[in-house]
Amino acid sequence: MPVGDQALWSLAEPAIRDALEKMARAVAEGKKIESYDSYPVVEMKEGEIFSAFKNQYRVPDFRKVFGWEKGFQTRPFTYEGIQGFTELVSYVKGQAAYASFLGADRTASSDLLTEMAEFATRGLVLEVAARHADALGFEWDKEYALSRYLEMEAWWRGGKLPVDIFVPIVNVSFEDDRLQLSDSASIERISDEQHQARVIELKAYERDGWLVRAYTHALVIRNSASVEWPFLMGQEQWDVFPYDQVDRAIQAISILVPEPTGYDQVCFIPDGWSHGYRRTLPSVTHAFSAERYDRQVSRGEFSPTETLSSEQGNRVADLYRALEVAHPQVSLAARRLQLASLREDELDEIVDLCVGIEALLGGTTAGDTTYKLGIRGAAVLMRAKFQRSEIVAQLIKKVYAYRSNIVHGQAKYEKKRIVSFEGKQFLATDIAEILLREILAVMLHEPDLISKIDNDRVIFELLDNRGPGAGED
Repeated sequence: MPVGDQALWSLAEPAIRDALEKMARAVAEGKKIESYDSYPVVEMKEGEIFSAFKNQYRVPDFRKVFGWEKGFQTRPFTYEGIQGFTELVSYVKGQAAYASFLGADRTASSDLLTEMAEFATRGLVLEVAARHADALGFEWDKEYALSRYLEMEAWWRGGKLPVDIFVPIVNVSFEDDRLQLSDSASIERISDEQHQARVIELKAYERDGWLVRAYTHALVIRNSASVEWPFLMGQEQWDVFPYDQVDRAIQAISILVPEPTGYDQVCFIPDGWSHGYRRTLPSVTHAFSAERYDRQVSRGEFSPTETLSSEQGNRVADLYRALEVAHPQVSLAARRLQLASLREDELDEIVDLCVGIEALLGGTTAGDTTYKLGIRGAAVLMRAKFQRSEIVAQLIKKVYAYRSNIVHGQAKYEKKRIVSFEGKQFLATDIAEILLREILAVMLHEPDLISKIDNDRVIFELLDNRGPGAGED
């Protein structure tokens, strides 16, 4: 990447090098280096494969070798003591684009502009120098310093900044370290360093809890989003966020396995730019919390309750790709399966699940809905090796009867809540979830089936376990 502002780099390079030398001198002289205020450190517990985090960080922050001239007399250097710092600040103040980026344009007061320029410039110089010290030590490496400077410069020059999305997946792990879903999306194992980076901005009391320990893998989506990050506001402003891709991955997992899953934390990885560093950690940045996880997930400390094999992982990838091009009714059903898992109220959950089933089986022809759903569901699930079609039809009818009583406000709906099957009792909601997952799996495996759901001959062929006839209209 070429230097965008050669004058800025010409002024910044000697300042960064001098700051690095002063950091080295402070360490050599045994000066006390203050720690980061908040910096979780991975500590692997014996017999466990998931990270815990220390509360006593004690991680040195080389930037704190420096301080303002007044009020910080105990520190060995001031920012003004860095070679060329004053000239660098003056240059930044004189550039309208940088003044705008800093939130203090040229019509603002001179004092405000000076303060913001000094604050930004110290970050530019000290972030690059401290990163150099942590990654390579104190012996000057111009190429490394330039590469880090260019990331900061890209941020300063502003505009729409590209990012990769990084979303930890709750409660479901994978045998494989990497699972490719599409050209831009993959599921990847979270490294210890990525865990540290993502957890820094979580609430301190949550760092040793489920938000850390419930995850082993993250959905990573590349080249799909951009942000604007104005210096003064200190946080990203999203252009468009690819919720559809994130939710599609969760839906694919949910169709395959019944274990509760979802996501809570959303992070991003700057692509070719940086808004600052934290020692040697990767640039995984906490963005926001979404709380889109199954409400059956325990918030206690635990490890994921399901680990998918390589074969199952490949099936998730197949389902993801099928959902990308699925019929709108199939996409609707998958969304309803996901929404049902987010519900706090069981009555809302059963409605979502039944809407999903009806989206797949209802078609466009008139007729008794309960009967139609029962027969068609039984026929479709013959493709999933459900051999007792009459039992499947009866289960669908019982589930739909429960749903109908709820939506029509009938007080007797409680009597329909429990479904008997082979001498055992089950919640109608649990039966509905199983049915929706299985029907979705068939429809995604045979995408033409949704367009033939109104064709009675196709339904009878399915019931006969022969499948849709070749060349069927």
